[in-house]
Amino acid sequence: MRLGSYLIPSLLALILHGVVIALLAQSWFEHDDPQRKVPRHVQATIVDMSEKKAQRKAASEAKAKQKADLQRRADADKKRKVEQKRKQDLANKKAAEAKKQKEINRKKAAEAKKKADLKKKQDAAKKKQQQEAKIKKAAADKKRKQEAAKKAKAAAEAKEKAEAKRRADKARKEAEAAAQNAALIRAMEEEEAAIAAEEQRAAAMSYEAYIIAEITRNWRRSPSARNGMMVEVTVHLLPSGRVNDRYVTKSSGDSRFDNDALRAIDRVNVFEKLQNLDPVVFDRYFRKRVFRFRPEDLRD
Repeated sequence: MRLGSYLIPSLLALILHGVVIALLAQSWFEHDDPQRKVPRHVQATIVDMSEKKAQRKAASEAKAKQKADLQRRADADKKRKVEQKRKQDLANKKAAEAKKQKEINRKKAAEAKKKADLKKKQDAAKKKQQQEAKIKKAAADKKRKQEAAKKAKAAAEAKEKAEAKRRADKARKEAEAAAQNAALIRAMEEEEAAIAAEEQRAAAMSYEAYIIAEITRNWRRSPSARNGMMVEVTVHLLPSGRVNDRYVTKSSGDSRFDNDALRAIDRVNVFEKLQNLDPVVFDRYFRKRVFRFRPEDLRD
C-alpha cells in the first residue's frame, strides 16, 4: 500500500484525540459551582478505516465504469456519425444525379418548347397571312358594294330630288291658288262682316236713340242740379228689355242728382222694343250700357 492511504486516517485520529483532550482539560481547570454542577458528555465517533477503503474502492470502480461508458458512447457516436456521413454522401450523390437528370430533362423540355413555339409562330404567321388576305378580299368586296350602293343612292337621290321638286312646284302652285281663293273668300267675308256690322250699328243707333228718349222722358232733375255736373250709371239689361241691374259707377258729388238718374231708369224698368233686336246685336251693344246724365241734357 501507498503511504498516502494512511495519512488521512492518521490526521483524523489526531484531530479526534485533540478534541477529547481539550474537553477534559476544561473540566480539570473548572472551579466547582457552588449552586449546581451539570455533568458534561463527550460524543466520540469511531472511524472504521476498512469501510473507508471499501468506499474508495467503490468510487474507483464507479469512476472506471463511468469512463468505460463514456468511451463506449464515444465509440457509438463515432460509428453513428460515420454511418450518417455515408448516408449523407449517398443522398448527396443521388441528389446530384437527380439534379443532373432534371437538368437534362429541362433542356429536353426547353428544346421541345422551343420547337413547339417555333411551330406555333409559323402557324400563327400563316394564319395571319390567311386572315389578312381574307380581310383584304372582304374590304375590296365592301368597297365595291359601297361604290355600287353610292351610285344607286345618288341616282335615287337625284330621282327623288326631281320628284320632290315636281311635288314642291305642284304644292306651291296649289298653295298659291288656295291662298288666292282664301284671300278672296276672306275679303268677301270681311266685306259681308263689315256690311253686317254696319247694319248692326245702324240698328243699334236707332235702338239707342229709343233708350235715351225713354230715360229722358222719365228723368226728373232736382233743383240742386247745376251745369257741369255729371253722374255715370251702368245698366245691365236682359234680352227681354228688362233692367237687370243699375248702379252709379262715377258720382257727380251730389247724391240727390245721382238718385234722380237711378230713378229715371227705374221708372222705365222695361225697354220693350229691345225684344225685336237680333241677339248678337243685343249682346254686343246693349247687354251692358253706360249712361251719363248732365243737367243740360242726357248724353250716351
